[in-house]
Amino acid sequence: MGDGVNELAELPELLFEVGNLIAFDAGAEVDLAELPPSELETIRIITISPGCGVGYLCERTNTRQANMSVIVRSLVRRGLVSKVRDERDRRAVRLYATPQARRDLTALRKVWLSRLIRGLDAAGVQEADRQRLLVVLESLRSNM
Repeated sequence: MGDGVNELAELPELLFEVGNLIAFDAGAEVDLAELPPSELETIRIITISPGCGVGYLCERTNTRQANMSVIVRSLVRRGLVSKVRDERDRRAVRLYATPQARRDLTALRKVWLSRLIRGLDAAGVQEADRQRLLVVLESLRSNM
C-alpha cells in the first residue's frame, strides 16, 4: 500500500483532462462555437456571478486586468455581456450575461452533461457511484 500522496499524484492531471474532454469543441454544437476558451469561461463566471466586476473575473481566472478588459470588450461587442454602471460607485461597472448568452450557455451545459453521461455509461459507473462522485466534487470545490 502506498503513502496516499503518490497514489493521488495523477489525480489533478486526470481531473483536468476529463474536464477538457467534456468541454473540448462542445461549442461547435451550440452558438458559442466561435468563442475562445477564455471568453467562454468568462461568460460562465458572469452567468453564475451576475453583477461581478472585472477585478472579480481576474481573480477567478488568474488573468491580468488588461487581458480581461479585452475579453470583456469582445463579449460586449458580440452581444453576450452587458455593462451597467454601479449605482453606488459610478466609476465601477457591473457585468451581466445577456439573455442570448444565458440561452447559449444553457445549451452548452446540456452538451457537457450529455458527454459526461455517455462517458459514465461507457465506464460502467453506477448511479450510486455517480451520486457519491457529485458529493465529493462539490465538497472539493467548496473547500479549495
